[in-house]
Amino acid sequence: MFLLRLASFRNWLLPGAVLLLLLAFPVARKLAFDQTIESFFPGNHPDILLLKKTRQDFGGDEFVIVAWKQPGLLQQNPESDYAELAPTAAEKISTLSTQLSQLPGVDGGRTRDLHSLLDKSPRSRNTRQAMLKLFNGMLIGPDQQTTAIVLQLLPAEESPVSRDQAIRGIRETVQRLEPTASVAGEPVQIQEMFDLVERDGNVLYLASLAVLSLVLLLIFRSLRWVFASLLIVIGSVTFTRALLVLAGTQLSMVSSMLNSLVTIIAISTTTHIIVHYRELRTQNGPNPEQALLSTLQSLWSPVFWTVLTIAVGFAALLVSEIVPVRSFAIMMTLGTLLVPLLILLVMPAAFASGKFIPIPGRVALEDQLDRLLDRMAHVIDRHPVITTVSCLLLTALTAPGLLMMQVETDFSRNFRDSSPILQALRFVEAELGPAGTWDVSFDVPTPITNDFLEQTHKLTQRLRQLKSAGISVDVVSLTDALNVPPRIGAATKRLELIRKRQADLVDSFYNTQQARMRIVLRSPEQQPTAEKLEQIRRVREVVAEHFQDVARQNTEADASAQTPNPNAATSGLFIVMARIIESLLADQVRSFLWASLGTVLCTTLAFQSLRIGLISLVPNVFPIAIVTGTLGLLHVPVNIGTAMIASVSMGFTCSVHYIAVFQKALPSHGISGALSKAQGEVGKAVVLAHIALVAGFLVLTWSEFIPLVYFGALLSLSMVGGLVSDLVMLPLLLRWTTPAPRTNHAPPAEPEQATPPGVP
Repeated sequence: MFLLRLASFRNWLLPGAVLLLLLAFPVARKLAFDQTIESFFPGNHPDILLLKKTRQDFGGDEFVIVAWKQPGLLQQNPESDYAELAPTAAEKISTLSTQLSQLPGVDGGRTRDLHSLLDKSPRSRNTRQAMLKLFNGMLIGPDQQTTAIVLQLLPAEESPVSRDQAIRGIRETVQRLEPTASVAGEPVQIQEMFDLVERDGNVLYLASLAVLSLVLLLIFRSLRWVFASLLIVIGSVTFTRALLVLAGTQLSMVSSMLNSLVTIIAISTTTHIIVHYRELRTQNGPNPEQALLSTLQSLWSPVFWTVLTIAVGFAALLVSEIVPVRSFAIMMTLGTLLVPLLILLVMPAAFASGKFIPIPGRVALEDQLDRLLDRMAHVIDRHPVITTVSCLLLTALTAPGLLMMQVETDFSRNFRDSSPILQALRFVEAELGPAGTWDVSFDVPTPITNDFLEQTHKLTQRLRQLKSAGISVDVVSLTDALNVPPRIGAATKRLELIRKRQADLVDSFYNTQQARMRIVLRSPEQQPTAEKLEQIRRVREVVAEHFQDVARQNTEADASAQTPNPNAATSGLFIVMARIIESLLADQVRSFLWASLGTVLCTTLAFQSLRIGLISLVPNVFPIAIVTGTLGLLHVPVNIGTAMIASVSMGFTCSVHYIAVFQKALPSHGISGALSKAQGEVGKAVVLAHIALVAGFLVLTWSEFIPLVYFGALLSLSMVGGLVSDLVMLPLLLRWTTPAPRTNHAPPAEPEQATPPGVP
């Protein structure tokens, strides 16, 4: 009765949907994008707490490197025996450094350049040589023809402009004054990542919609069905984004997949409905209204349970400890549940309103597809053992790859080789030095003592000794500046002298108010994952061992002495960026298990059978296992685009539709006939939907952001794997586990499609 009344209001529902869409569109455009790397973690995550503490103590750790080749950088002073900057080089460095320091978002007082540091140092041969050695790899390259200016960005909460505006201002200034210079650094990589995701996500989403439209037009031969499908897709995405704006939620890197995934759900569902409607119009005559009612009655329940299963799968991501993943779970659950609502608003009018309602067309090769699906059903029925062994063999071959998955923490691999950001990073690390920055910080006694500074120097040396063990890390410490000639007086005395000449240099290493000091570490961004994680582990080991030795020495010298806890911490963007994918991957195992449980529960309720619930899980898990296992075997590292493939792929199969047709046909057709009928009716819709979706999402492989390329390619591959699951694995399981029906009559002329119980 409800569906009948709904169909009668179809001419009001469609204009209402269009009006709501027009009202929601300007609201949806206000959805903001949270462009902070910290948003990947909860506020109480240890690495985030350490990062915030370091930024509070030392004014930030976001450094931007501006580097370029400067022939004739140094020249010998004819009146002395030491090298100094050539006048033209000094003028260029000074001009560029001054203008960059004045940009909004840049902490001008902490800008480092070779001209200002040398100008403030004593003019002697030993001092100048020590200074050049101190800044080698940071402000001057080993070839003494490359120089750099190191900028420190203001903390985001103190900056008058956004990170995007600050970095854009730096690039524009550099392009104007020194076009050959490269701009690199972790903040630049992070901002470039967000910019590419936002730009490519929107542009390629529109491009994928265009490709989808073209494919749907080729399949159904009428703009009517293309517009109806696109209206459901665009409506679901727009309403979801508008509701998120009203709820005060922001998009993150993870939730940038929202548009693409809602499109998959909407296109897959609408294709099923259109194909079923087409078959009814073709078989029963040209009565559109009757075909509409029959379609709603037959498919509303399978659509409801399919969408609910997908929504439950996304809701399982709420168990994640990563804040953006939990937000993504809410967004996708909401977007998924909006799809059937838009179908009810749009499809009745599309199916039965207007003077001339064309029957959806057939693709040119559809007859061959029908024969292929029928043959597949015949092979599965006649050779179940061979087919089962083949599937098990494929699983066995790829399963070991699940244990071989590698995590990609090299952030530079997120960009194409031709990307300007990657070229700039390669120039800096090849001609200057490492671009990744992190630090070791610890408490300082008040007042500071010579003994403490000596211990800090020893820690600096121990960290430098890691290079002899193959750990690629450069170390910069305040004690390096204390040892620059002339070494007059004790360490504390030299510290005061340096503070008078270069207070900003001392403040960047030593916060007297917070009584904290740090040693800055620099590591290559372009290095294998294992080496990066090993660096972090070994540095933390050395720091822990050093302070244990200090405590033991103090105790041996004076048993009654109380050795204070130094609160030593290793932190920085380098570590946070290395942990992102690792954290995503760890969460995926738990959320995947909950999504699997939700899939079993939903299908069990839909068909009131635990056996069916367990069977339906296999087609969802099989393509994920095959794809991720293959990635492991091929040694393809897991990045942002691939880490969530397992969770987002759950539910993207036609299990409910297939089982519904099979169960309905079983009493009258028998097992073999029911499988053949399900294969023909549901298999055709699945193949057509997947052709459109794969064509649409392969567009993502044109992105400049590699994770989007991987996401588009692997999601397409997962959908192809889903075809194998739906058309091979599922019928095999149904054949092996379904008891033979008591009767097996000839099939009726006009069989009805199944309706799972549970929805009136």
